Amino acid sequence: MRDFCIEQNDTPVSLAYIGEILGDAGVNIEGLCFTTCDRLHIIHFVVEDAVTARSVLKKSGIMIKDESEVFVLHKDEKRVTGKPGSFGGICRTLADHDIKIKFGYPAENNRFVFGVDNLAKAYNLLE
Repeated sequence: MRDFCIEQNDTPVSLAYIGEILGDAGVNIEGLCFTTCDRLHIIHFVVEDAVTARSVLKKSGIMIKDESEVFVLHKDEKRVTGKPGSFGGICRTLADHDIKIKFGYPAENNRFVFGVDNLAKAYNLLE
C-alpha cells in the first residue's frame, strides 16, 4: 500500500474534492488522517491502487507533496486490539531498533499505517 501526502488550502470543499475524484476513479481510501495548520490541510491517506490515485490527482491539478510505501500493522493478527499499552510497545520496538516513525494513522479493517524510515526492518520486527 502507498501513502500520499497532500497539502491543500483549507476550504470547505477541499477534502470532499479529493475523496470524490478518487472515488469516481474507483480508488478506495483505506486509511486517512488530516489536520489543519495555518489555513492549510495536511492530508495523509493510503490506497492499494497507487497508479490510478497518482494519475487522477495529477489530472485534477492536486500536487502530491510526498508518496511512500508504508508498513501496515494488522492489529487483530498481532492480538493487540484494545490492549492498553500495545501502541507504546509497538513504537518502543521500532525505536529500540533505530526505526524512525514519520507518521501513522488508523486504517480500515483494524489496521494501523506507519510511515517509517526502514520498511524492511519494520516488517522483519513486527510481522
